[in-house]
Amino acid sequence: MGRRRGKSSDAGTIFLILIGGLVAAAMAIYRFVVEHAAAIGAFVLAAGVVWLLYLALRGRSQSVSPSDGHSELPSSGQSPPPAISKLRSSESPAVWLAAGERAVFGKAEISGGMFYYGALIAGPNGETRQYAINPALPAYSRQPDVDGQSMPYWPSYEQISPAARRSFLDWMRTGRRDPSYGIGYVFLFFYGLEHRVFIDQGSDVPAVIQEVERLLSIYGANNSFQNYATKFLNVVRISRGIRLALPPLSAERSVGSEMELATRLYLAERLAASPSVSADDALYWVMAMPDTYLRTPAVRCFEEFVALWKLRFGTRFPKGFAVNSKGNVWLRYRAASGAFEIDVPGQHQRQPDASLLVRDLEILRTLLDDCTNELDSFSRLVGRKPAARHSMAAAALLPIDLQRAAKVGPVEDFRRQIDSLVGSQGRGSTTAQVLLEMAGIEIPEGGKIPSAALDTLSGALDVVGIAIEPDRRYGSGAPRADDQVFVFRAADGGPVDPARAPFRAMRAQIEVAVLAAAADGDASYEELQRTIARIRAEGDLSGVEQARLIAFAVITFNNPPKRDRVMRKLAETSQSERQAIAEAAVAVIGANQNIDAGEVKFLERLHKSLGLPTERVYAGLHRAAAEKDEPVALTEEARAAGIPIPKQAPPAPPSAGIRIDAVRLEKTRKDTQAVSALLANIFTDEGPPPVQASPLPADQSLEGLDGPHGELVELLELRGSMSRTEFERHAKEVRLLPDGAIERINDWSFDHFDEPLIEEGDEIVIAAHLRERIAEMKAKAA
Repeated sequence: MGRRRGKSSDAGTIFLILIGGLVAAAMAIYRFVVEHAAAIGAFVLAAGVVWLLYLALRGRSQSVSPSDGHSELPSSGQSPPPAISKLRSSESPAVWLAAGERAVFGKAEISGGMFYYGALIAGPNGETRQYAINPALPAYSRQPDVDGQSMPYWPSYEQISPAARRSFLDWMRTGRRDPSYGIGYVFLFFYGLEHRVFIDQGSDVPAVIQEVERLLSIYGANNSFQNYATKFLNVVRISRGIRLALPPLSAERSVGSEMELATRLYLAERLAASPSVSADDALYWVMAMPDTYLRTPAVRCFEEFVALWKLRFGTRFPKGFAVNSKGNVWLRYRAASGAFEIDVPGQHQRQPDASLLVRDLEILRTLLDDCTNELDSFSRLVGRKPAARHSMAAAALLPIDLQRAAKVGPVEDFRRQIDSLVGSQGRGSTTAQVLLEMAGIEIPEGGKIPSAALDTLSGALDVVGIAIEPDRRYGSGAPRADDQVFVFRAADGGPVDPARAPFRAMRAQIEVAVLAAAADGDASYEELQRTIARIRAEGDLSGVEQARLIAFAVITFNNPPKRDRVMRKLAETSQSERQAIAEAAVAVIGANQNIDAGEVKFLERLHKSLGLPTERVYAGLHRAAAEKDEPVALTEEARAAGIPIPKQAPPAPPSAGIRIDAVRLEKTRKDTQAVSALLANIFTDEGPPPVQASPLPADQSLEGLDGPHGELVELLELRGSMSRTEFERHAKEVRLLPDGAIERINDWSFDHFDEPLIEEGDEIVIAAHLRERIAEMKAKAA
């Protein structure tokens, strides 16, 4: 049985056959070359000549295919400049093409000039290819990069893609005015203009300036190009001895790392002439610094901010702001391309540099912050209600001296309206609503005026030198929109100290006097006249205080206050003030020809509320009746600004009350004391049982309590607390046992409030949280 041949033997055989074939082919080629050497040499020589001719033609004319949507520019028939047409090498030095010169790229041309044409440009730091338009670089692409998405931040013509080069050349040949092209192409062109002006220092600088200004008008919306182009134009003008125009003050802040150039050079000239800076120059200085930040009030209210700055600067630096210079101005221009930096020569090199005065600048910044803070309230109102910016309500929120400095605007308009109201007499009366409308303050529906609106109105009147009553700043209540108010001339609005004892006491006396006058149902003209005479006779009151109190008296007589509120306030007065208040009330009632029983009862209740013995009522009325009954003389000397007095009411008929008689009054007092003594015996253990008295009428304001118990509750509600002895005295005066009265009142309180009203001890105290409930019940019943 024979041995089978393996696969490895077959593979070796095939390999030997291939090697033999390759060797035979190589020998055949060698024999062919040897035999035809002359023919082969001629062919190679001919092919080389053809290749060289192709390279020469390609270097002579680099063709740029027009992009889709752009028509090919027709030839003008002019020949390109000889220097351009002779360029052959990709390393040829670039040539500056002046405005109007053209460069031909195959069938297209760029006719605007103003760029470097060639491979490289010589610069102060060596050669650069960044902004040389090299015709040897490929610029063909079926999809041009119009938006410049492939462009880096600092573009270089040598390094950008063929698609970007094609778009750049298209932008150039269409007049450099199409805003749809990316801003990178504008910068690439701008780099060459920088080099031409600052390195080459060519004779066509005016044309370059004009071209950059044109580009700014098209592409100035781009902040980066705006900054670089503006700086370029400023430095060009400075280097040519042209003074930069000082920009107007504005709340708009430019972005940069250096002081605004025009202001810097302007201040250099000013400091060279004088070391003292004016208010305007100081504001230019601080506003031109890159690290100065204006807060919202200064930005939103810039006009008011500038005016306030001048006022505050004049106050702090009446002779100007003196500075000590530390160094002169040194300017250096760094090209937008980053290819070079140069010093900028000029007159400024011999003038002080304000940007170096850091300590002085901090002083000005402090002043800037202070002015901004003063405008905060005004700014908030303008922010909420822009339409109210020029209203008197807004003007009243400005600093006082700024308001007075305004010669036109809402302040003067408001002043004219108020002048027509007060007239030549310097006083007048109207409603609160009319004044609010004059000041441009919104009037809410319902007639209730917010406290903030009243304060704004008072502040507005202060500005024009007018006082108002009632004025809540000085102790008066808040009027409603249809309530009567009085206005009169007074410097700065007639400010007073409402807490000053004579003023506060007289206000209380007026309110009580009005209540006393109205106790018989009608406050007469004579009672008002006597109150005014009392105000004028008070020697401790200033003229402005008297004027305010007289106006307050007239308003209060026309619209009496709520008795409970007045009585509650009396608990806060001192002992001497209480006596004066009681005397004022007795004087008002005692001067009447006829005294009503209701007036006597009011005086008794007033004395109880003040913690004074009721016996003083009769003694006071007795003294008033014994005095000579004649009109009160009103002196003319040193009068304060007056207030219109209501017309005199007709005299009351004799039957309207009880004609006072001193003898009868004394007898009545003694009889009352005798009755009180008799009633006091009812509470003793000895003696016969008392006669059952007829039921007393219930207190209508405190449902469920009769008159005496209701009177005790009312007295406690007004006072808040009283000593045990005083409470017992009052209880006996209304014919009640003190302990029994407390028990009855607390039973009533449990029925209404589920808790006792009175807390017993050395002091009889009404529960504080129930005091307001009692006041509300009385107010509803009134």
